[in-house]
Order: sequence, then structure tokens, then C-alpha cells
Amino acid sequence: MELPDWLCQTWPPIRQVIRTDHCGFSSVRLQQLPREEILFPMLDRFASVYPVAKRPPVASQWSMNYLSVLFPAVLAGILARNLEIRVWEGDVELLHDDARPVALKVMELLPSLSPDQVTGYWERVLNDHLDPLFAAISAWGGVSTKVLWGNVIAVWDGAFDRLRDALDPETFSMAHQWMETPVVADGRLKLRSLQRIVASPVPDICSSIPLRKHCCLHYLLHTPVVGKPEVLCEACPRLHRQPLAAQASYLRSIYHEHD
Repeated sequence: MELPDWLCQTWPPIRQVIRTDHCGFSSVRLQQLPREEILFPMLDRFASVYPVAKRPPVASQWSMNYLSVLFPAVLAGILARNLEIRVWEGDVELLHDDARPVALKVMELLPSLSPDQVTGYWERVLNDHLDPLFAAISAWGGVSTKVLWGNVIAVWDGAFDRLRDALDPETFSMAHQWMETPVVADGRLKLRSLQRIVASPVPDICSSIPLRKHCCLHYLLHTPVVGKPEVLCEACPRLHRQPLAAQASYLRSIYHEHD
């Protein structure tokens, strides 16, 4: 699938997450990914990158890496070409570098997706693909599926931060709303409840920041260093529970790292 220049210029890495050949990477069909005999050995290999970490943060991190491939790919198909990548079917593959998600391998010709089919499409992505996958990840890692579903919203909102300047306001609002109403986990969990936008303690840098309901556990992948703060993301509830001055100081430090 050839992507338009406006999308690639706004979000350069998106060129890499949709492939039509294997490009030398290992692969697994997405339909087979939730199977224990497929997924568990992959997660074991991925865990070797974090030899001192326990399984829950490793499992959460792998899901974040996977979602950071999945969502850019499917959003590119819909927003740029009105095409759907049927991740619940057998002809879509995950390309990976020794268990690290790299891209989706798709067919040269993808089915079209009309506006009235979009809601049903996302229901299938969430319920037919991610729900069984998260159950398997949770079984391997002992991490709550609430954390994994929270990763969905975190990656989703992050993707739309990248797309904000590339889409006209009407299209941006319409597309971002696709995750406002879905309910997952057999109707027990509203996705949007897992992350909200709050006022920033550093308004001179940004007016608002995300706040997750459940920590993604990424900080547990890092060995604590005496005299250094925990490695937290801007959306972490652990950070937001700290005094405002401490939040502001930490956020300034991480924002300056990315200047």
C-alpha cells in the first residue's frame, strides 16, 4: 500500500510499519499470535532484553511495542486510502526482529472500507484480535488486562498527537472519536475511561497532558539508581500523585531531553 506524502512527512516512521514482503524479518500470522505455543516463546525471547525485570512489565512493554506497529498501520490504511487491514484474518502477518514487533505484512490489494463500516471494523480489531491476544499476554506475564487495554488508549492518543497537524479538524475529531465509545472485556471496561486529559503543571511547555488510570509498569524495566527519580512517562499516575512542584520538575527534565 503506497502512502501519501502528507502522511509520511507528518509521521516518517509510518513508512516502515506496513510492508508487502518479509524484508528479511521473521513473521507470524496475526490470527495465530494469541496461541500459547506461538506467543509464549516470543515473549520469552523479548524478556531476555530485560534480564532483571519481572514478567508483568515485560508483557506490558511488548504490548506497547506491538500496538505502536498495529495502530499506525491500520490508521494509515483508513485515513489515507479508505482501506482496511483485517488483522483478525490469516493473511496479515507480524514481522518481528527476534520477537520485537517491526511491521505488519499485508496483501498488495486490500479491501475498501466505507464510512458506515468503520465502527464495525474497530469492534473486530478490539474484540476479535486484541481481546484474545491480551488474554494470552496476561496469561504469560501475570499482568492485568486493564493495563493492556490502557496501553491501547495511550498509543491511540499518542498516534493522534502525531496526526493533529496532518488532518483537517473535522477529520481529526471524527477519527479520534472512534475510541470514545468502545466497551471491551465482555462489556466491563470502557476504553476511554482508562486515560483522560488534565491540566499540565508546566503550562509554559504544554497546556495539558494525559493521565492514565493504570500505570503501564515501564518504570519496572529500569534498575533503580540511588539519588535518581523513577523513570516515568508524562501520563503515569505515579507521577501525578507527587506534589505539583515535583511533577513540574520531572516533566521539565524529560521534555528537555527530547528538545
